[in-house]
Amino acid sequence: MKTKLLFIIAAIALVISTVAVKPAMAFFTDTIQTQGGFKISVGDGTPEIDEKVEDLTKKITIKNTGDYPIFVRAKAIYPDNCTVTLTVTEGWSDGGDGYYYYANPIAPGESTPVDTPLTLAITRKVGDTGTFNVIIVQEATKVAYDENGNVIWDAVAISQSNYNLGQ
Repeated sequence: MKTKLLFIIAAIALVISTVAVKPAMAFFTDTIQTQGGFKISVGDGTPEIDEKVEDLTKKITIKNTGDYPIFVRAKAIYPDNCTVTLTVTEGWSDGGDGYYYYANPIAPGESTPVDTPLTLAITRKVGDTGTFNVIIVQEATKVAYDENGNVIWDAVAISQSNYNLGQ
């Protein structure tokens, strides 16, 4: 009796799964022909950084290689045996969080001004010898505009906090 009941349940399960497979296959294999479309760009352009060093002073410009306006910020990573100080130039400011911010959006193909670059003065501790390296890391975020063409600063602040390098 027990075997007969088990056989009936197995037969019912087999019939149900056989009946259910055909509609499921139809759902997953259905196709449709369409025309038209539009281009989607999922990759962000990588801004290029240009550094020039003169007498322990780094002068940095950043170029927008993407297809949309961006805001940029940069951070200096350096060893404990030296200090890095921002020499204030037009457009650049110290954010107080380890980053230096450029105030204006950079259009595609444009860069931060060469005549007012991010200028960082590097000072070594007295008596310190040997070599060292000051690495500049730049980050960028797309500029968000409202319907009147004004920058939406809240969107910039949110996206900047998502890429908080080294904090």
